[in-house]
Amino acid sequence: MKHQLSPALASPARGIVSACALLLLVASCQSNEKKSEAVVALTPAPSAAPAAQTTPSAVTPKAAEPGAAADLTLDRAASKLEIVASKITRSHDGSFQQFSGSASLAGDQVQAVNFEVDTASLQTDTEKLTAHIKTKDFLDVEKFPKASFKSTSVVAKPVGSATHEITGQLTLHGVTQEITFPASIALTPDAVTGRAEIPINRQKFGVVYPGMKDDLIKDVVVLKPTFVFVRRKI
Repeated sequence: MKHQLSPALASPARGIVSACALLLLVASCQSNEKKSEAVVALTPAPSAAPAAQTTPSAVTPKAAEPGAAADLTLDRAASKLEIVASKITRSHDGSFQQFSGSASLAGDQVQAVNFEVDTASLQTDTEKLTAHIKTKDFLDVEKFPKASFKSTSVVAKPVGSATHEITGQLTLHGVTQEITFPASIALTPDAVTGRAEIPINRQKFGVVYPGMKDDLIKDVVVLKPTFVFVRRKI
């Protein structure tokens, strides 16, 4: 014999069942969510890709910049400009008493050498000869009061006692000629000293006086500068 619930009792029962089912469904969802969170928590986060290692590019070293050129002033008291002139019977020594000059230096390299001479300041070992050389027969100092030299190149070229070869323009007796000569250049912390013996053919500069018939003057005259250029101290 089947028992049937009365409609009044059946409705509350169905409500209780539905509520229980709903509670079970919620509990199941919460359980699944916790499992999902656990899985997420236990799964290690993907590690960041290692940064690409770059090999530092080779750096080309800069070439050393040349030092700025420095101008050096001639130390007049420590310098001299001698001259040797010869004729058949003997030679005569002399020197110029008034001259000025400068040199240009970059690092330990001499770049240029220049000087200027007052021709009337020449003194020789003979008073009569000194007076004669200043006339029109020789230097003609009234017309040509200055002689000068301006270098165009100074090149390291050791030969014998010389350390350099200097080329430049020599102006004498109103004539300019290019000359080249060896020189000895020494550098110290305080100064640059240059020495040379410069043979000059006077004929090329328009000094053509021959001298006495029995005592002719030789064409080659030798200039012997010893120049001391002072470094400027900072």
